[in-house]
Amino acid sequence: MISVPISINFGTDGFRGIIGDSFTFEVVNHISLSLGRYLKENSIAGAGEQKTAHGKNSKNLLNAVAIGYDTRFLSKEFAITAAAALASAGINVILSDNFCPSPVLSYFVKNKMCRLGVMITASHNPYMFNGIKFKSPFGSSMLEHEVKKIEKIANGFNFNKETPGKSYYINPNMLNSCNNFEYADFKKGYIEHLIGFTGIGEVIDNRSKDLLNKLEIIIDPMFGAGIGYLSGILKRFSIKYRLINDNVNPSFPGLNPEPIDNNLFELKSFLKKEGIKNKFAVGFATDGDADRIGAVDFEGNFIDSHKIFSVILNFLIEEGYSGSVVKTVSVSKSIDNICKKYNLKLFEVQVGFKNIAALMIEKDKGVFMGGEESGGIGITSHLPERDGILNALMILKIMLVRRKNLNELLTDIFNGPYPYTYKREDLHLEEGKKELLIESLKNGSFKIPFEKDIISTNFIDGFKFEYIDGSWLLVRPSGTEPLLRIYAESRDKKKTGMLINKTKEETYNF
Repeated sequence: MISVPISINFGTDGFRGIIGDSFTFEVVNHISLSLGRYLKENSIAGAGEQKTAHGKNSKNLLNAVAIGYDTRFLSKEFAITAAAALASAGINVILSDNFCPSPVLSYFVKNKMCRLGVMITASHNPYMFNGIKFKSPFGSSMLEHEVKKIEKIANGFNFNKETPGKSYYINPNMLNSCNNFEYADFKKGYIEHLIGFTGIGEVIDNRSKDLLNKLEIIIDPMFGAGIGYLSGILKRFSIKYRLINDNVNPSFPGLNPEPIDNNLFELKSFLKKEGIKNKFAVGFATDGDADRIGAVDFEGNFIDSHKIFSVILNFLIEEGYSGSVVKTVSVSKSIDNICKKYNLKLFEVQVGFKNIAALMIEKDKGVFMGGEESGGIGITSHLPERDGILNALMILKIMLVRRKNLNELLTDIFNGPYPYTYKREDLHLEEGKKELLIESLKNGSFKIPFEKDIISTNFIDGFKFEYIDGSWLLVRPSGTEPLLRIYAESRDKKKTGMLINKTKEETYNF
């Protein structure tokens, strides 16, 4: 018997639910107490003592759990609840003194050698959702086998029975008086690190002053936790920028906070309607917790994560990075092309950045960069974690160094226009149909388009089919929803559409 009326199931990246329904203070308390029990049962410690005090009156807590939160409704209050539960369990706790992006929490965890990180966020989900996810001492998503241990405790332990009548909520003033709790500034150290890591200040010299005057940067944090981060860095270096959706609004009015083509109407329209025809104009958008990125060019066209991944990867290689690269199974073949060109080993893993991070933290794999289709891109020497703010700053640096816009950078990489057309569609299925489709894909009774042209298959996550002309199709059932995700890519736009449409037709007729 558990102490909350729902089953706790961690998905691709943490536990999420509708606020007031499956995501409540009681649930956050229960998950946090489960984390505390997990920490007591497992020897999970930070890498050592914190490097510096966290503030003027810091208690400089050792082996602490760091907690961050985004701009969603009640995120701060949920974070305080998590902090109170962990502190009551005897765990040292450091809570961010303001909302922060997920990668900012991850950097704090790694830099301050914390035991773990807890982030209150539902990432890119609609406004009615909130969630909780965990970060490892490396600053990456906690590995799945460890998360499963917490999940097992959460579904098998009754904390109310162990401590009957104990309140799950501690007043913030009471929490602040605890010897094993403190607030800290997570932002300052991250900003200083990011400036140093990207070297953005070094490229802003006399040689680039003329180009700086041409840059027109539009920033869209989508009402999320990225508010004030990229703009603060640009302001520091006197780089011109304009802002949209830059105020805290937990309802995310008019949009879902995911930086994909369909959600960036305002950013695209801004670049079009404002009459910006300067080729050095660019728009950047980050999701609800600012770990994902999307971009828009000076003509108002969406630049997807595959292209951003390609530009940053190619630049890093040209600047001397070496080793291997990792991508998820749904990422464009453009990454394969770049790795082949430079003779780099490329790993392909299941969807979910935690699967990328798992290779990033294995030193013998030598992974220096990884990326996924949904806008998550990471550079290992920064963090084994996706980071939308880092990636926006990297794109700006590359534009300054190469004196070219995003489209020109892509043209240089591929000796012409970007060669691939990529498309994804999600189909909602009737109850029970997903399971039938999975079985039909396994036994071969599902009719795959252009089957005679298939030269290889890959079933590590869903069902991927590679064609003789370099095209590919991925049919991937969602692990948590009644959805079938269909991905396709080809050098021929018409072929991409046919792969998607024929697969949809087979699905509906099945």
